Amino acid sequence: MDWFPLCNLTHYSLQKGFSKPKQLAEKCRTNNFKACGIADYKSISGAVSFYKACVAQDIKPIIGCSFDNFTLFAKNKDGWFELIQIVSSLSDDGEPDTKLILSLSKNNNLICVAEDESVSPVRGEDFYEKTASFHTSYYTEKEHAELHRIMLCSSMKTTLSKVNKAITNGQTVDNQVFFESNDFFLRDKLSATELLIDGKDPESFVDIFSKCKNYNILSQPMLPTFDTPNGQTEKDYLRELARAGWKKMLDDKITDEDERKVYGDRFRKEYDVIEKANLFGYFLIVWDILNHCRDQGWMVGPGRGSAAGCLISYLIGITQIDPIEFDLLFERFYNEGRNTEDHISLPDIDMDVPGDKRDEIIAHLKYKYGSDNVSQMLTFGRLQGRSAIKEVLRVNNACGFGEMNEITKYIPDEAAISDQLAEMDEEDRSIIKWALLNNADDLRDYCYVNEDGELKGDFSEFFKQAIDIEGTFKTQGKHAAGVVISAEPLFKVCPMVNQRSGGEKIAGLEMADLEALGHVKFDVLGINLLDKLMKIKELINE
Repeated sequence: MDWFPLCNLTHYSLQKGFSKPKQLAEKCRTNNFKACGIADYKSISGAVSFYKACVAQDIKPIIGCSFDNFTLFAKNKDGWFELIQIVSSLSDDGEPDTKLILSLSKNNNLICVAEDESVSPVRGEDFYEKTASFHTSYYTEKEHAELHRIMLCSSMKTTLSKVNKAITNGQTVDNQVFFESNDFFLRDKLSATELLIDGKDPESFVDIFSKCKNYNILSQPMLPTFDTPNGQTEKDYLRELARAGWKKMLDDKITDEDERKVYGDRFRKEYDVIEKANLFGYFLIVWDILNHCRDQGWMVGPGRGSAAGCLISYLIGITQIDPIEFDLLFERFYNEGRNTEDHISLPDIDMDVPGDKRDEIIAHLKYKYGSDNVSQMLTFGRLQGRSAIKEVLRVNNACGFGEMNEITKYIPDEAAISDQLAEMDEEDRSIIKWALLNNADDLRDYCYVNEDGELKGDFSEFFKQAIDIEGTFKTQGKHAAGVVISAEPLFKVCPMVNQRSGGEKIAGLEMADLEALGHVKFDVLGINLLDKLMKIKELINE
């Protein structure tokens, strides 16, 4: 068993790490490492992306989390759930519940790496003294050191020149060690050997590798059981609602037998797909949310996006658009072909509700399903094209504010060119690259792509840096619409994070990662226009 990188921080460690999980896994594959560890600072929000990236490269993922004085790694799936509880226990000040850690450590599901045993919550054979061999990486490649510094300066709201000047003058600055060394990268086998104690492969790596088992953190959807009337099954209740909707909206509308057959065939087709994926509860929960709004006299949206292609959604009142009348495809809404033996994918139904009633709707859901089982969710703010080049130019003192605006006005928003970006090769998928190719004349004075595909021009180095940091996380916030409803208390099965001091904790994973873990996300979007329309309606009725 060779050395392998255990303590790696990613960009999920906001303002600390720069690596992306996929980069880590690919580098480990290149170096023929059998395992790789992740140890983001007080966060496991990147664990799902890291796990999937490692599995794709046939590398054992070792999931951990670092704190101020120690780092914990999960030995097995029980250890993973214990990490979830520990991260969920973080106070407003970012301090973990030490009593909880000590209690959980008795289960022997966690490994601890620390400077010495006195600060470790884990003792004995599962404690490993942190030495040079446990090198911590903050970026994947050595040449990423400058990119890491740009991100640090961005979070510190300063510039590289100011930091370097302060260090030259003997002043102490935040994150100083990262500005003085380029050595915080993921080591390859040769350079790793130089770090090993006495030049030998320490047994601790063999030990940790064998103790940390291969386990699957992904899961099928964990929908809560919907409380149906009269003890009906979810399946029967959905059919009852659909039949009532058919009688109300289609009986008088459809007079031709051929047309009736078209509707009937479509209903049976959709119902079969829903049954195979066991999505009855999902549709009932969405129906219940919208029905609750209507019972309160609140206006809701008629349905938008691909959900309008579902006849059953129309029949039970989730949408108000007849998909057959407008020739809308059910497959655009939900295609059973996207399901695998290992994972059932969920539909995506957007619910538009009055903006000032959204909190009341979430309160209703917490009352119905349990306060610990319902939560809003996390989203990360990424440095995208325009913001990436702005940060690079500012941190490097490359130009004045006016010139910066002149450059960035030719960098489009991602939404404006999403289709064109999707057509680009994954490794070339960049808003800035797109702008250099499609707005070449406007940007030529600053940067251009030559015949060999190389970036040239006075600002070429800054453009290259901006491309390299595109997609990197800078901030985290609360998703505008996403609400998670779980069959289990979320703090036991999903990392919960503090959104703001004294505020409620929210699910600490992004949408795709939540779904991968089996958590069910519902989009409840507050629309201010609905508030205004309700007010207008109220005034008219007066």
